[in-house]
Amino acid sequence: MPHAHKKEMIRITGLVNRFGDHLVHDGIDLNVYEHEVLGIVGGSGTGKSVLLNCMLGLRTPSAGEVRLFGQNICQDENGKLSFCQTRWGVLFQTGALFSGLTVLENVMTPIQEHSNASLLLIEEIARLKLHMVGLKETAFKKFPSELSGGMIKRAALARALAMEPKIIFLDEPTAGLDPISAAEFDALILYLRAHLNLTVVMISHDMDSLLTLCDRFAVIVDKKAIVGERDDIIHHPHPWIQQYFGGVRGRAALASTS
Repeated sequence: MPHAHKKEMIRITGLVNRFGDHLVHDGIDLNVYEHEVLGIVGGSGTGKSVLLNCMLGLRTPSAGEVRLFGQNICQDENGKLSFCQTRWGVLFQTGALFSGLTVLENVMTPIQEHSNASLLLIEEIARLKLHMVGLKETAFKKFPSELSGGMIKRAALARALAMEPKIIFLDEPTAGLDPISAAEFDALILYLRAHLNLTVVMISHDMDSLLTLCDRFAVIVDKKAIVGERDDIIHHPHPWIQQYFGGVRGRAALASTS
């Protein structure tokens, strides 16, 4: 899809990340547009999580710029980062729920942190988010240790949606889920994207999820990003991309989603 008239949600320019003498990224350029699903893929050690942490303001890059909603979050003046943080939600790979809080309390926490609403209203909002991700009332008072893997992902997604975000970041959203639960979770993401007008950035190794959800891919190879729409990336001549999408798992996933 052409991006000339698309609103830019994230712009990364010239991103460099070093750990001592080890160069991880050497000038990554990447844009994310409103309402798209962008998949970040790459081999082990290519710094996918490092890139995500730069987008979340959890890591300051060695060089380059990260802009969210037009704000340069690498130079956190006048609380720009705090402003941006209320406009995105994150689903970490493990779910990262607070083990000592119930599911409902976990979703209430970010709302309590960032709003002055009454406790009654905050609970109502949290309940709405939990219903939105398909969790039943019986799960609301349970603790994370009492939930299945799929329910943890849904509860964590509800928490990510708590502050009405414009962008959600998903780190390996279907990791550890059986194929049926993973497919249900993919369908949920597409449903929420459509109904909440979300922009989605996801890191995943799940070929089925990537090909089901993503409009575009950013492939981290040779310390840079090759970015393009699905068909352009799948047919890109770079050897790693050919191996990744053209391997047995890639071909099977392509066949099932075409």
